[in-house]
Amino acid sequence: MQGQGALFAKESVQLSNTLPGYVSKVLVDFGDRVRVGQLLVEVEREELELQVDAADSALKQAQANYVRAKGEHERVQQLFAEELVPPQRRDTAEAEHKVAEAVVRSAEKAIALAQKRLKDTHIVSPINGFVQQRFANPGEYVDKGSKLLELVDVHPLKLRTPISERYVRFAKVGLPMRVEVDALPGETFTGKLTRIAAGVDHTSRSLLVEAEIPNTEDKLRPGYFAHVTAVMGEEAALLIPRSGLYRYAGVDRIFVTNGNTITSREVKVGVAEGDLVEIAEGLTEHERVAVSALDRLADGMTVQTQLVEAK
Repeated sequence: MQGQGALFAKESVQLSNTLPGYVSKVLVDFGDRVRVGQLLVEVEREELELQVDAADSALKQAQANYVRAKGEHERVQQLFAEELVPPQRRDTAEAEHKVAEAVVRSAEKAIALAQKRLKDTHIVSPINGFVQQRFANPGEYVDKGSKLLELVDVHPLKLRTPISERYVRFAKVGLPMRVEVDALPGETFTGKLTRIAAGVDHTSRSLLVEAEIPNTEDKLRPGYFAHVTAVMGEEAALLIPRSGLYRYAGVDRIFVTNGNTITSREVKVGVAEGDLVEIAEGLTEHERVAVSALDRLADGMTVQTQLVEAK
């Protein structure tokens, strides 16, 4: 099977900020390579650093109060055991101990939240890839959830191509797919079919499939138009010389002889191999096809034929 398709990034990620603020730094630009965990954008953080310091002070104070409350609770428990304090005093010390403990837990959560907000001012790359688009500039104010960068992962690339309904039964995960692109003439890239659509498109009577194409040398790029070849099985085919195929206004046609009369006929082309091309629809096995002077032929014309054996 031969056909056409397009290459897509394995992943496309749009990075945004979780908190509003001014952009302090943008450390990458369009086309730059990025790695997982690499710092890409920094949003203002001075105010958040102060919030972390304040939360840290509150936690330390809460911890000190807890230590005092715990010690007092243990001392009162001992005095109560010796019947030197009433039950009310014991209950009060126990309650103060529990309140102090709860304040510590609350202060720990507050500092964890402040630290997370501070960490969120550093926008890092979640993938290995390239910067596809840059939307933010230093000094610019950005609302929560603003687009800052778009990243793409091109290792591997995804190939999407439709296959004719007549070949659907041959489509299997793991099927080798060979790809050529106009930008790299003479080079061939090989991948494997990975996904198959659930249903056939009713308009084109084709099934969309997806393959992964390795791109270790970064030669291929998302958006390239691809010429696809796949061996999907073996079956009998009608082949004619390429010289017998006439294309006009985007339609493939052949001239079939009936005695000495020529008849023009629209056909559907299949696989091309060397000087031969498959006629998938529009021709039967024992019909004769004109293979020369097609530009001088017309429907209904009387001609002198000469049989030429296929090679």
